[in-house]
Amino acid sequence: MKTNHKFVTHGDQDEFEPANWTMNMTARLPARAPETKLSILIVGAGFSGLVSALECWRNGHNVVGILDRNQGPLYTGDLIILQPSALRFLVHWPDMLQELDQDRVEAPVYYRKHTGEVILGPTTPTYNDPEFLEERKGVPFAAPVQIRVKFYRMLLRQVAKIGLKVSYNQQVVKYFEKEDSGLGGVVTKDGSIHMAHLVVAADAFRSASELLIAGEQMPTRSSGMSVYRTAFPTELALEQEAFRKKWGDFVTAGGRGAKEYWLGPGMHLGLFVSPEVTAWGFTPRDQFLIPGGAEPVESWDADVDPESVIKVLERVPDWDPAAAAIIRAAPKGTVIHWPLLWRNLRPEWTSKGARVVQVGDCAHSNVPTSVSGGTMAIEDAVTLAASLRISCSAGEGRNAPLGARIYNLLRYQRVSCAQKMAFVNSQLLAATDWTSIEKDPMQVRLRFPRWVFQHDPERYVYEKYGQAFAHLSQGTPFQNTNFPPGHKFKPWTIEQVHEDIAAGKSAVDLLDGDWS
Repeated sequence: MKTNHKFVTHGDQDEFEPANWTMNMTARLPARAPETKLSILIVGAGFSGLVSALECWRNGHNVVGILDRNQGPLYTGDLIILQPSALRFLVHWPDMLQELDQDRVEAPVYYRKHTGEVILGPTTPTYNDPEFLEERKGVPFAAPVQIRVKFYRMLLRQVAKIGLKVSYNQQVVKYFEKEDSGLGGVVTKDGSIHMAHLVVAADAFRSASELLIAGEQMPTRSSGMSVYRTAFPTELALEQEAFRKKWGDFVTAGGRGAKEYWLGPGMHLGLFVSPEVTAWGFTPRDQFLIPGGAEPVESWDADVDPESVIKVLERVPDWDPAAAAIIRAAPKGTVIHWPLLWRNLRPEWTSKGARVVQVGDCAHSNVPTSVSGGTMAIEDAVTLAASLRISCSAGEGRNAPLGARIYNLLRYQRVSCAQKMAFVNSQLLAATDWTSIEKDPMQVRLRFPRWVFQHDPERYVYEKYGQAFAHLSQGTPFQNTNFPPGHKFKPWTIEQVHEDIAAGKSAVDLLDGDWS
């Protein structure tokens, strides 16, 4: 069967032209706050950039442009976990709320040995335990996973419906600010200059905004792992006999989907199977990679042959044949190989004059085991838009730097704590003490802390803005309450954590306070 897989990698840049969507008489837009006369330029059309555009528009700001370096919408990727705190903003957007419900993934979660034996399941993510579902009635349902391309296209549609256009092929090579004129700006590769009261850098890692804010690109350190990722139509997977044997009846019976984590020595495989879409992410430690094989690259361009992934898988014996089958089913040219690199978190996410501010991966990289990268990115966008609404409520864009700095103050410590959870989950997924696990299977369940998923980022801005303003303007004490209760925050580095783990300490032992 020949299948054109471009639909999962590259989109048509003209599909989301505002003219194609603004005349839709069935579109339901949220009530918009009074205009703040604040002009905002957004660089990057990923999750944090698009949600920044939507929430800034809703909060009365004037989004003068969205620039993206890609040739069109980039659909590479597979699954994303978005916790309830990230989905709360959708209550203001009825069309997206309806789409999210229509695409709802109610998949049971299983944990298996790499041999295929079930360790735990069916179960749910912690945030969907009955007591937590009950307490957040009225908040959008947070599925165990979201199909990344569906969620991303939903954001693109909504951006078009409010009349905003993403300008593609616009690679930003320089950020700058002019404090005397109260403007920030960027220079693109073709020499064009774009300016606004505030520039939101949402163009992920290696952003040129690093040079303006920190004077250098943040150095990276290998985590010792990389990840292969892809998504493709399930009809292709059904061509593999071992896949049919494991999941065929489930798929053909119209099952809703299943999310599974397969744990092996030095590597783990996360996968999702549904009648429509199959996706997997395979994470080996670097010592298992094939010498001379495809090197991991921080790029969403997919160019890895699935057979090369199977060679890595087979460096650990006794995998259930279904694991190789689901990998082999991916069409050539749909698999990416991404290095899992750590970047120490900087406390400053704004330029000196705060006319340029970073959000999402641009401000703080996350590795998949934190299971909060997308969540933190969306929370950033919501927090920034609300902070700017208050700081510019008098209708003056000159107060944008205050809102940007308050956003930074509210977010830095929380994100730092969320990043630390990556070490905890990484150790869980690498667990192979089967005797201990058999006694207590719940120990393999991924950690989704309450202090993360119970958070309401927009409400938090309104609760803390006054205190944050007093702290920045007068130096009064300020205490964030959006990280683990009882935790005494202090900055940390990846090097420190690695030293502790190398000394035999568990990642959980490094956490003070209530991280549950």
